[in-house]
Amino acid sequence: MLQCCTRRTAQNPRFQVAASSAWTSGAALRPAPLQRRTTATAPMAAAAPPKAAAAAATAAEPGRARDPAALWDEIVSVYNRGQALGVSSIAETKPELCRDDSLGVDFVLRVATALRAKPQLPPQAPEQDKAAAAAAQPAARPWRNPFMPPEPELTVCKVGAAGTHTAVLNKFNVVEHHVVVITNKFRSQAEPLSGEDLAAALEVLEAMPQGGVAFYNCGPESGRSQPHKHLQVVPLPFMEGQPPQAPVHVLVEAAMAAAAAAGTAGGGGGSSTSTAAPLQPLQLRQLPYQCFATPLPDSPTPEQLGAACDALLQLAFPGYSYSPTPAMASLPAGASPTDTVTAAAVAAGSVSYNVLVTRQWLMLVPRRAECCGPLALNSLAFAGTILVRSEEVLGFVREKGPAAILAEIGVPW
Repeated sequence: MLQCCTRRTAQNPRFQVAASSAWTSGAALRPAPLQRRTTATAPMAAAAPPKAAAAAATAAEPGRARDPAALWDEIVSVYNRGQALGVSSIAETKPELCRDDSLGVDFVLRVATALRAKPQLPPQAPEQDKAAAAAAQPAARPWRNPFMPPEPELTVCKVGAAGTHTAVLNKFNVVEHHVVVITNKFRSQAEPLSGEDLAAALEVLEAMPQGGVAFYNCGPESGRSQPHKHLQVVPLPFMEGQPPQAPVHVLVEAAMAAAAAAGTAGGGGGSSTSTAAPLQPLQLRQLPYQCFATPLPDSPTPEQLGAACDALLQLAFPGYSYSPTPAMASLPAGASPTDTVTAAAVAAGSVSYNVLVTRQWLMLVPRRAECCGPLALNSLAFAGTILVRSEEVLGFVREKGPAAILAEIGVPW
């Protein structure tokens, strides 16, 4: 049984379709009023010369951890400037809570009526049709990678211990301060996440005053739209007045407690710990779809993050090993595709899954479909928030229920 509460409407500027979307088909959030404000948030920040400011921001010294408060101030300053200059826009959305009693989770639903279809890479033809299609197809159309380079007016700074990634504000979004963490050199969105990828995203997470959720859409059924490797980070809470946690946090906590009760935490049956040990892989068997998670220690290293993600990937896809597609292997190192056919091919991938990261845990969910009925979903649906494009689709979500929707796009146990 689903229970929905009264809506709250966010007054935002008109939304436009994302040509360089990082927020594509998943769920939207609206953070609570920020607790930390500095002069960087003042409207006058918009008057700063955008290209000069962006260049200065990206010149951060590699190998040096950025102060979280300073990074947050930069994010807010660039966000305000982008809005003032009209180089970014945010959708008008209407949030409501929808409790799924089967999971005991309050999902945050948002309807963004101005949304249109997300930009899509060309669909992958069946193998037997590819040769005939290639012969009949006109020359591949030019394609521009929106992340190489990113727009200077939306660029925050380099992140990661070695400065291998850049934090950029999402151009078209449904939540304030939505950050995209991109690799500085072209990498495929079909690749597994490395420890460096996760550490760069965690640096942005740590800067958000009330925490956030980082996510990665990998593979053709994951909700991804851009072939250039990137994570996305959105602030918590997902709805004003809610706790600063992802709604599914309670499910991860329950799995950690169950592991401890079974005597698997802390390295032995006699352990008195009340939660799972850090970096212990867990199966969230209470869910109607495959879901794997691991608790994170305080200040995890890139090596720990990479190993934890690899362990979950092997639980989801035993024996899986990523191999670049021929299109990716044929590109010069670090070079980006320049046509739509190559862009689609390098991001094709052989498996689909979503990765979610908070300060407390890492989660991986295998995917078998991008859509359930009229609804397309990305990683954030598995965090507990779903974006819908119309009142009609909202009715579909209410009637079917979030747990049933996620079971249909996830992989059964």
